[in-house]
Amino acid sequence: MRRGWAFALATAGAVVVAGGGYVVGERTAGRDDGPSCAEVRQTVEGLFGDWVKLDTTDQVGPMKVRTAADIVREHGDCYPYATRSALRAAVQQLDVAVESNPMQYAAGLVACQAVVADPASCRDRPGS
Repeated sequence: MRRGWAFALATAGAVVVAGGGYVVGERTAGRDDGPSCAEVRQTVEGLFGDWVKLDTTDQVGPMKVRTAADIVREHGDCYPYATRSALRAAVQQLDVAVESNPMQYAAGLVACQAVVADPASCRDRPGS
């Protein structure tokens, strides 16, 4: 009799585990694993598109550069090593530049040219 109960409990446990796996699978099947590389690139290029429109002394510019660099760092598999390295160097330069507008602009320029499809567009800024 004990074997019968043990078998029944084991069978019930297997059904519960299998059912739980099915429910978890159904809930995560359509789940979004994050943005595609095309979406990431579009967002980063949009940030640099905004950056280009700012005056070289605008203090929003360094924040846009840093935000773009953070996005690239977060989604590094979407960018080649050279781009990630250029952005890392630009962020280090921003950290050193603090209040120096020319250094901040230079850091943004390096980052912009590393990321956007048309690097020449990075120089079309008011006040540059």
